[in-house]
Order: sequence, then structure tokens, then C-alpha cells
Amino acid sequence: MAQSHNVTGSVISSDNGEALPGVNILVIGTETGTTTDLNGEFSLAATSADDTLAFSFIGYERVEEPINGRTVIDIALTPQAIAGEELVVVGYGAVQRRDITGSVSSISNEQIREVPITDAGQALQGRTPGVVALSSGNRPGQGMTLRIRGRRSLTASNDPLFVVDGVPVEGNINDINPQDIESMEVLKDASATAIYGSRGANGVVLVTTNRGGDYPTQVSYSGYGGISQTLGTPDMMTGAEFAEMKKISGRSLTPAEEDAITRGVSTDWDDLLLEDGYQTSHQLSVNGGNENTQFAISGNFFFDKGVISTQDFNRNTLRLNLDHSISEKLRVGTSTQLSHQVQNWGSNPYGESLATNPLAEPYNEDGSLDLRPGADPLIFNPLADLEDGAYIDERERARIFSNVYADLNMLENLNLRVNFGSDLQDWRRGLFQGSETVSRNGQSPYSQKDHERRFTYTWENILTYIQDFGNIHSLTATGLFSIQQSRTEWTNLGVSDLPYEHQQFHNLDTGATVEGFGSDLEEWGLMSYMGRVNYQLKDRYLFTVTGRYDGSSRLADESKWGFFPSAAIGWRISNESFMAEQDLFSELKLRVSYGVTGNTAIDPYQTRGGLSRTVYSFTDQAGFGFRPSELSNPNLQWETSATANLGLDFGLWNDRIVGSFEIYQTNTKDLLLRRAIPITSGFDSVFENIGETKNSGIEFSITSRNVSNRDFSWSTNLNLFANNEEIISLYGTGEDDIGNGWFIGEPITVWYDYEKTGIWQSNEEAQAADVGREPGEIKVVDQNGDGRINEEDRKILGSDIPTLTGSIINNFRYKSFDLSVFLFGSFGHTIFNSFKVSNNTMQGRYNNLDIDYWTESNPTNKGPKPDGTRESPLNGSTLGYMPGDFLKVRNIQLGYSLPQKLLGRVDIRSARIYVNAETPFVFSHLEDGVDPEIQDQQADPSNGGEINARTPSRRLFSFGVEINF
Repeated sequence: MAQSHNVTGSVISSDNGEALPGVNILVIGTETGTTTDLNGEFSLAATSADDTLAFSFIGYERVEEPINGRTVIDIALTPQAIAGEELVVVGYGAVQRRDITGSVSSISNEQIREVPITDAGQALQGRTPGVVALSSGNRPGQGMTLRIRGRRSLTASNDPLFVVDGVPVEGNINDINPQDIESMEVLKDASATAIYGSRGANGVVLVTTNRGGDYPTQVSYSGYGGISQTLGTPDMMTGAEFAEMKKISGRSLTPAEEDAITRGVSTDWDDLLLEDGYQTSHQLSVNGGNENTQFAISGNFFFDKGVISTQDFNRNTLRLNLDHSISEKLRVGTSTQLSHQVQNWGSNPYGESLATNPLAEPYNEDGSLDLRPGADPLIFNPLADLEDGAYIDERERARIFSNVYADLNMLENLNLRVNFGSDLQDWRRGLFQGSETVSRNGQSPYSQKDHERRFTYTWENILTYIQDFGNIHSLTATGLFSIQQSRTEWTNLGVSDLPYEHQQFHNLDTGATVEGFGSDLEEWGLMSYMGRVNYQLKDRYLFTVTGRYDGSSRLADESKWGFFPSAAIGWRISNESFMAEQDLFSELKLRVSYGVTGNTAIDPYQTRGGLSRTVYSFTDQAGFGFRPSELSNPNLQWETSATANLGLDFGLWNDRIVGSFEIYQTNTKDLLLRRAIPITSGFDSVFENIGETKNSGIEFSITSRNVSNRDFSWSTNLNLFANNEEIISLYGTGEDDIGNGWFIGEPITVWYDYEKTGIWQSNEEAQAADVGREPGEIKVVDQNGDGRINEEDRKILGSDIPTLTGSIINNFRYKSFDLSVFLFGSFGHTIFNSFKVSNNTMQGRYNNLDIDYWTESNPTNKGPKPDGTRESPLNGSTLGYMPGDFLKVRNIQLGYSLPQKLLGRVDIRSARIYVNAETPFVFSHLEDGVDPEIQDQQADPSNGGEINARTPSRRLFSFGVEINF
């Protein structure tokens, strides 16, 4: 009788080194087998030392390993590639990726956790082709602005719809803790988004949070802490350089400035203002369950301290996901999150610090602040805003987002799901500006309080029928009826002349002067009917047809309802018989889709007109009354977008390389625009359905497993995309709207200005005089050659639309070490750097960027001459246009997974430590410290495109740990 051979070992995942519990291990040719425990370890008795073990686990490639007499065998399983049987969340359901007919991109939990992020929207930055994720600013907690396949509307919102655990969310997902997210899917073409009708006009982002499972309770902790620093500080003039520039400008130095030069004073104001910030996050999760009940509980604390001491952001979240099977037919559950965040928006005296005279000194001889350094009545000491209690702008929000559902299997193939989601948000802002701050400049203190409460609910009834007709064909039909309602109330009050400052914004009735007050109520609703049919024929031909009927209270009574259809066809070429003998393509699928989506595009009540208060002459006194403030248009209807999409999905060499290629075009018509009308009507504009835009582009993504073995693995993910915007028509007249900067045939945002061609030189004095200029001033091109420089000489200088945007992510693993490197860049566009323009006045009153400026002895063509008679140089805006190309090292992370044998002694399943560098390097044409991705959303939240450093950009260096018990 043969003697058995004992084998022990462990099984880990090759991509992250974590232990894999529940791996099936079988002695090939026998019924002997076992599974790994919570620590990924196993022990079994093989029949012979020459047997072969088979290791299999869902989502991982099967491995056969000969024993060859060994008693210890450690195995690293490789995750299966994307193209296989992976389930992907789509609207009102989930399908295997191989069955998708629309354009859908996915981001996994592992990818989201690779980079420390504040906002879940940041996880999409550079990881999804066709998606642009821009920070709305550099303040802690300021949030993200997302654009999916460009902008469609000129004046309406271009924000996508966010759906969390199946329920649409009003607003953004800044309250969602990124570490709670299991996956994010981006629906991009009309076939994918049409199921959400009007709400999916600008794309859809589906967020699925972590849920429990049928396994023993697991406890996990993850946390990190790090130091944030400015990317850099701009090169401003020193005291001596400023003095020289001021003299050349024609301004005389004051006695105090002369004395400062003698003493060598050169104050670096931004260095005094800025300091290192820090960021920390701590997450505790408990999840597990059994066959009937699964649960996931998590709590998170996040804090981000800015590089300006008055700015920080704190967020606390608590989440409970619970699923319970009452019977074989009925299942109920909930996804509930409580969040509370406080954002100290704070003062932002950064701009003032850069402009303040470097010959001025911040402190008096007794150590107190000199409130007016340099004796300039319009320059207040920027450091005054940092004094305790001097300036407070506190923004607090509490949110309860909860979804409850009941899932009933009515018949074998018929399922009914009822969702009810509620979203309660309570937002409060308290603003206090003391008298000794930049904003008040010695005037009386000011206080303001704003309060907003918003309640939104969604009720959905989803009926799903699934029928499989063997190997020939299958059918899935989905029907939906839903209602969404929203109600928002807000009040505000602002006062000045407060009797004492330490009351801040908590006792407004003591203010002697009421600066402003108001209140309002806003309600809207949406009712929808939807039907979708997915049909498969012979596992090769895929068909999807969707129709949605939406009714919006925002539109006029005669135009409330809109119908939005879509259709898609998929051909799984790799399943055809003529592909059977080849081994190159493991997956090859062609997709074609076309569909229409709508956009309500306007605020509630805009179709009704409105009233505003005014003052009438009543005898010899003023009398308050009301007048129409908005011309109503009962004919307003849906703004609609029709999208055609062609896609190709491929997998090569058994999915060692997988990817996709997309071509699309979207035409948006009946734009809701304000049309200018003669003022004799009593109004200057009216909303109408006029205008048309077009978006077209290409997207390419590829993921490859370059090397994969037990000791070393290397994978690469490459994303490339290009999107082009074009205004097709505006008002039906064929004319451009120069006032708004809209030009037919051009993108929505273009730079229309004079073209700088250099600086007028001394030997060109006569030519300069002919156009009203003189040597040392900016020379612009006389575009029409009429010998004059006027507004007719402006031209389109470029657009903020990149020719190409892309990212490349490399992940390496060597034994217990892992390394990820994330590069991201955009190329071929033009930006307007208003930071450079606003800090280039060249007048000798405010400090200036240290530029190469013109003098008779320095005849440069870069910067104009200093001129103390002007607030800014003639045509100074031309200095701000520059190439927007940039390459950013988005993130570098190095990690180490502790040995399983060591962890097993203390009952820890896995533990990993890591160091992380976020945005360590940026290569661009901008000044140091200015991030080319931070667009000025405050100036134009719809279009953006302007670069401004209202708050310095930051990089983060952190250390973190992940422990699973």
C-alpha cells in the first residue's frame, strides 16, 4: 500500500500579494482535495510524492503544479483578464462583459485604492478613455468636475448623472467615501445611457459599494497619513528687482522704499503665508455573512489640512449595506450612508501675497502686524487673514443617503424589484470677516449665514423577465416605472457694523446694517417609463433595444414629455466557426449603437417667467413694487442628443492582451439658449430652443500582462482618447456670437483675442506710431491690414480641447514587493493662463512675476516695458495664451506585503505597508506651482478652460498600511 505524502503551503494573488481564502485544491486523478483557510494556507495528504495539484478559484486562472517530492508549495494565482466572465454593472442590472453592446468602462476597487483620493471622481482621472476629471480648485475638499466625451450644451449643465447602488443621486459624489466603493462603471454612448433617459444625456457614472458575502466575518483596517506641499512657488521679483522695475516704470521710490533697499529688505510674502499641510485617512470595515444574510459595515475618518492655515476639510462617514433572504423568493436589503463634512473654505490671501511690495515689511518693531505695509492704502497685509478668528468661512454639510429594496422572484423567470431611495442634505455656511482682514480693509466687520435643506427621493419598480432557449437564443426584458422628486429650501442673511467681533456669525441680529437677506423654495419632479430588451442568438449575435419616456416638471405643460430610443448590435466574431482554428484572438467583438437622450437643461420655473422687486416713484417718495424679470416661453422643449458609436473589443493570446477601440459622434440640437432681443420689448433676452453642437472622437484602451509568474509580474494599462467639439449653428442666422465667444465651426471654448507677435522695438518707432503704439509695448498682428489695431484684428488663437489625452499605468510585483507608476498627460491644446496675466501688471505698484521685460538696453520680444501710467500693459491678455501640453506623474506607490507565516501567528490574513507620492512631478509650460489641470471653474463652471492659481497646487507624500483580520 502506497504511503501518503503530506503537503502544506499558501496561495496568494499575484497582483497584490494578498492571501486567497477558499481556493479549491485537488489532487489530479483522485477525489482528494481541500480549500485554503482565511490566511490562504492549506494542508492535505496526497497519495504520492509524484502527484500533481490543481489550484482553482473564481476570477483566477487555474494552475496545475507537480509536487515533485516537495512538502511545502506556495502558489500565486493570476487574475483572469477583463474580457472573460466578469460581471459589469449596467443600468438596472449586471451583465457579463462579453455580452455588452454599449460603450462601458470599468474601474475596480483595487484601482480606486491605488491612489489616496479625496473625491471618488478623482478615481476616474486618467483611467477611463473619454472621461476628463478636473479639480474645481486647490482648496481641500473642493471637489471634481467630470466631463464624459466632451461638452454638448453651451449654457446648460454638462455634468454626468451619478447612480449609487442603483439610485440616482442629485449633485456630486463628494460625500461618498472612495474606500467603500467596489466598482465604478462609466456609461458613455446612448445605448448604455438611454436607459436613464434625460438624466443620462451627459453620461452616467454607476457607483457600486462593497457588500458582504457568504463567508466568515472579516475585519479590515486601512489608513494613511502624509505631508502635502506646494508644487512650487512662482518666481516673483526680489526687492532690488522690484525697485529697478518701478524706477523704469516712471514711478518714484518712497523714502521708506529707499531705506528698505539700503537695508537689503526683500520680503518673500508667499513664503510667509504658505506652510506644509497634511492629509490622513482611517477606515475600519467589517463584512461577512452566511447563505441568507450578508452585511458590510464601514466607518471612515478623513482630514485634509491645506497649505494655507485657514483652509481644511474634514469628512466622517458611516455605511451599512445589508442583504437578507426572507425566503427562496423574497430578498430585502438596504444601502445606507451617513456623512458629515466640515470645510473651512477660509480666506485666500495668496493673490495679495504675490502682489504685495517686496520692499515692505510684514511686522512693526514691536512684533505686531503692519496692517498697511508699504503705506499703500489699497494693500492690506495678507497675513492678517491668518490671525485667529479674523476670517472664518465654515461650510458644513450633513447627509443621509439611504436605499431600501425588495426583490421578489414572482415566477421562475420573472423578477420584481422595488427600490426606494431617499437623500437628505443639510448645508450651512457661516461667514465672518473681521475689520482687520483683506476683504474688509479696515471697515466694520461683516457676518453672513446661509442655510439650505434638500430632500430628494426616488421610487422605482423594475420588472425583469429572463428566458434561455438552450444553445440557440436567450432573452432578457426589463420594464421600469419610476418617480423622482426634489425639494430645496434656502435662507440667507448678511449684516455689518457688529458691536463685537468674537460673536463671529452666531448673533446676526446685533448687526446695525442689514446688507442682504433672502429665502426661496425650489421643487421639481420627473416621471419615467422604460423598456429594454436584450436578445442573444447562437451566442454570437447580440441585440439591445431601449425606449424611455420621461416627463419633466421643468418644461412647459405642452412639452413636458419626451421619448428617447436607442438600439445596439453586437457581433461576437471570435465565436464564429471560421475563427475556430486560430489561436490569436481569444475575444473579438464588434459593436454598433445609435440612440437619443434628452436634457431638461434649465432651472425650475424658467418656462413660467418670474417677478422681481423694483422701486417706483410714489408721490415724492420711493414705493416698492414688482416687475416681470423673465420673459416666459411656453414652447420650450427637450434639448436632445443623438449618438452613434462603433466599438471593437479584443483579447489576444488567451486574453493576455485585452482592449477596445471606439469611434463616436454626438449631435445635440434644440439647445436651450438665451437669445438676445430688442430692449424695446422690456427684456434683453429670452430662452429658446435654438442651436446645435457636434461632438466626435476616438478612444483606445489596452491592458497587457507582460510578465506573470510566481516571483515577478508586470502589467500595463494604456488609455488614449481624442474628442472634438463643434458648434454647428446658433440662432439660425449663420452668424457667430462674438460677445459670448461662440463661433460656428469651432469648439464651445475658444480664445478670441489679439495675436502677439513680439514687442515694438526702438527701430520700429514710426511703424508703432502708425497703429497708436510705441517701442516697448506689445506688438499684435494687424489681421486685416488696414493699418489700425482695433477689435476687427482679433482672431481665434486656439481652444482648450486637447488633440490627445492619455495615461499609462505600470504595475510591478516582485515577490512581496509591489510598485505602481501612473503617468497622465494632455497635448495639443491652448490654455489661457490668467495667473500670468494678473501677476504681470508691470506698473510698479504691485509686485510682478520676474519676467524678461523690454528696455532700450534689453530689446527682448518676451515682455513689455514697465509703465507706471497704466494699470496693466496694452493687450496684456496676449501674454496668457500658451501651449497647454503637460505630462504629470500622477502617482507612484511602493508596497510590501508581510509574510504569511509571520502573520498567521497573530491571526492576521494579510498586511501591507506602502509609501506613496501623489503628483511628485509635473512637466508643462506654466509657472512653478501652477497645475495645468486646475481650471477656473469659478469663472465658468460649464466651460472652464482658464488656468488660475487662486490657491497653490499641492503634492502629497504619504505612508499607509492595510490589515485584514
